[in-house]
Amino acid sequence: MQIEREETGTLTASLKLTLSPEDYTPGVEKALKEQRRTASWPGFRPGQVPMTIVKKRVGKAVLVNEVERLIGEQLNTYIRENGIRVLGQPLPSNGGMDGNDWDNPGEFRFRYDMGLAPTLDVELDPKLGVEMPVVDVTDELVGREVADMQRRFGKLATVDQSGDKDMLLGDLIELDAVGAIVPGGLMNRTTISLEFLKDASARALLTGKAVGDEVVLAPGAISDGHDDLARMFNTDHERVHQLAGQVLFRIAEIKRMEPLPLSAELFDRVYGQGAVADEAAFRAKVKEGLEAMFRRDSERLFKRLVMKRLQDQVEIDLPDPFLKRWIMETSEKPITPEELEQGYAGYADGLKRQLLEDRVLEKYGLEAKGEELDAFAKRYIADQFGQYGMPAPEGEELQRMAGRLLGDREQLKRMRDTIVDQKLTVHFRTLLQPRERRVSYEEFVTLARTA
Repeated sequence: MQIEREETGTLTASLKLTLSPEDYTPGVEKALKEQRRTASWPGFRPGQVPMTIVKKRVGKAVLVNEVERLIGEQLNTYIRENGIRVLGQPLPSNGGMDGNDWDNPGEFRFRYDMGLAPTLDVELDPKLGVEMPVVDVTDELVGREVADMQRRFGKLATVDQSGDKDMLLGDLIELDAVGAIVPGGLMNRTTISLEFLKDASARALLTGKAVGDEVVLAPGAISDGHDDLARMFNTDHERVHQLAGQVLFRIAEIKRMEPLPLSAELFDRVYGQGAVADEAAFRAKVKEGLEAMFRRDSERLFKRLVMKRLQDQVEIDLPDPFLKRWIMETSEKPITPEELEQGYAGYADGLKRQLLEDRVLEKYGLEAKGEELDAFAKRYIADQFGQYGMPAPEGEELQRMAGRLLGDREQLKRMRDTIVDQKLTVHFRTLLQPRERRVSYEEFVTLARTA
């Protein structure tokens, strides 16, 4: 097989492939022999079908399959051996198969278009000027965390009247368009947690109610989409689409989480028997824990801010027409040109960030190595056993389990991403020597959403 590369643009190229009969004939003949050996067709004993009939019935399909196999294999080999950084995957050129006669096979010619990754260079230097935002853990934040712990370790009690953070157990009933109960319609015992109800008007309607009270509500006000509503009704997604109007909620029980007092019982349940002596020490330990948690969040946010600053400083071009065509032709679900244009900017931005990160990993040698992945897998297995109070396996057994974990493509990607993320964070902090900037919790959340 002959492959020729032709530059078609700044970040695009084509590969011209020429296949001669000598390339595909051995594979075709082998496949036809296998077909004949296993064929069980009417009028012939197994393995005795004449080759002329086999070729007539399946010869063309076998030829197409073998040519496609050769093309895929040779394209991947050529790209790998020539170090071509392809975006997406090669696509057959429009009209690239014209002139190929599958009924009278001879020399076949194909043409594939490629989108190429741009050449990037980055320099990590303190002059980049990215600060590390650090949450100022105030007494107010500590108080909120303490109150949350009191509720988390509290006791569930039955109350007579609902408050805005209570949990209501009751019957959810389908109503028709005029507000009457639908005979034989949907009805199910379900739970509504007012604290997590997003619709403020629905929360207000359900607050201050007693057992036996009935409240008429909009379905969307008490659920997070059709799937959630289907679960509340214990039905399927399609059935809830048939709801004609509002729904009725008849309260059967009202439950409230009574906070655990600030006492030795709470201190022991949170941190262990005797670890904290009094409220002052408890609040100090809570503050220490929050600072450690926010420190980890700060480092992750710092990494994202660095990548954003680099992306703002490095001009990254993409073969946009090719990528748009690639998205259209390879999307699992059909998309319209309008949908493509609406979503392309976000896709391109994510791709640029990934290309930039790949370049940083390559330049500074931060890619996850085999021994690091192996060690990570073993630590992960040991942690899993530790969670159940069991001793971790050792020696060959541990290596065997690690090998099985590393053989799972999804698990391998997860481990690789974790290692790379940790390396990037440490590398950025070391090279850029960021100045810490104290920010409020609210400002930190805003930064995390926009970075």
